[in-house]
Amino acid sequence: MFISPSDAAGLFINAMSSKPKVVVIGAGIAGLSAANKLHKSGQVDVCVLEASERVGGRIHTGKLGDNIVEFGAAWIHGTVGNPIFDLACDLKFLHKSDIDKMWVNEDSRVKPQFATSQLRQRIGDQLLTEVWDVFDNLISETEDISKMRTFTESVTGSKMSVGDYLRQGFQCYLDSCTSDTAATKKLKVNLFSFLEERECNSSGCNSLRDLNLEDFGEYVYLDGSGFCPIPGGYDRIAKALAAGLNSDCIHFEHEVTQINWLASSESDATKNHYPVKIICGNGKTFDADHVIVTVSLGILKEQHMKLFSPSLPADKINAIQDLGFGYVGKIFLEFEKPFWPSDEYSLPLIWEDKKDGKIEAAMENCPWVHRLYSLYTSHPGSNVLFAWFQGNESRDIESIPPQEVGQHCLAAIKSCTTLESLPPIVNVERTQWGINPWTKGSYAFLSKAASGSDFDTLASPLPCESSGDKEVPALQLMFVGEATHRQFYGTVHGAYLTGVREAERLLKHLIQIPL
Repeated sequence: MFISPSDAAGLFINAMSSKPKVVVIGAGIAGLSAANKLHKSGQVDVCVLEASERVGGRIHTGKLGDNIVEFGAAWIHGTVGNPIFDLACDLKFLHKSDIDKMWVNEDSRVKPQFATSQLRQRIGDQLLTEVWDVFDNLISETEDISKMRTFTESVTGSKMSVGDYLRQGFQCYLDSCTSDTAATKKLKVNLFSFLEERECNSSGCNSLRDLNLEDFGEYVYLDGSGFCPIPGGYDRIAKALAAGLNSDCIHFEHEVTQINWLASSESDATKNHYPVKIICGNGKTFDADHVIVTVSLGILKEQHMKLFSPSLPADKINAIQDLGFGYVGKIFLEFEKPFWPSDEYSLPLIWEDKKDGKIEAAMENCPWVHRLYSLYTSHPGSNVLFAWFQGNESRDIESIPPQEVGQHCLAAIKSCTTLESLPPIVNVERTQWGINPWTKGSYAFLSKAASGSDFDTLASPLPCESSGDKEVPALQLMFVGEATHRQFYGTVHGAYLTGVREAERLLKHLIQIPL
């Protein structure tokens, strides 16, 4: 008689006195996808511990006035082969016909579209196209893994970054523009800086010089619509996954402060039937056979030493320390009425030379302003513009009162454009992912100190199934989240897939355990 893998797992579980206990730490998209798959299998008892009072993690839909806004993830990045798009279609939030729909022009890999006539620095379409083509060609070259590895091998001295490569190529271009006036060259430099800032936001880094050139091309962009929103809010996806669990499965306001796991057969923890004990800040404790850890890389960077007992192995700690975790956020400005002419509108902030005395004086009390590079409409019919911010100055934005942030944004608009008479701002909000105690940042990037293999190291479970120590239960700690996906880091679909990956790893492991 043929026994399917799922039947085999059922026979194994039934032979035990109880189902294995699995605790998922975090109700973000990675934790919810893992918990959902495990729950549907029926092979384990699963619960989710969430530090905050909501599901979604870095997916967070809110409101500004009457407008729905995305404080966290805003779009499905690529609709072809994307499990989030497929799930949204299954849930009737989207339709398969939306797969190639152009929703917004936000892509940092697409030539920016804006009204050059509104800029204080007048940029002709020909000059914009010329500089864009240079940037686009250079950034495309950085994604050619073979070419970049050959290039980096030929470079002596310090390790090359993406920013180094771009600036080197751009300087060669400038040197070839022998007929340009000094003013034209300066304008090209300022426009190239604008494009670099836009790329910093997309990559999540403070500077493109923070990015590893050799492995930068390992990141995979999915085809289809690059920026597809979820009508009604991205958190509908998270809520739908949570609704697939038992009503008492998710424990809110349960911040995990320590994870005690069994690292060796000599450990005193063998006295406990379960190899892992989880301690929460509210005094609650949970025993588990397996723990799926979804906390952000930012939390791991700050708290791994006190979070895990015993400590994580050296290779995993090195990966945590070497990978980058960026600060990226948004400022939302609700105006009394729209002053822009169309539903899809972008207003670039192309700064003059930042070493200019007037610019320095204007930014003395708010050095973060020059990191703002554009404002966009939030959605059709809205009276809200939003601006991205990123980099080391992000915490300054997150820490000052919203209304003060709004005033600085108005000053930035007037500094970089010819717009003077603007309607009043009635409401301002800004995200605070950097100072959020449960995220400590926004998303991972491949830093100059790291390599692509560090994502795999961070993803590896403890103990692994091939550890050789049969006295120590395998897969006590399993790691998921966008920072554990080598090709899709920094994305919702990457996070989702890692949850599925570890759930499937665990179910396969349970089938293979001898009776």
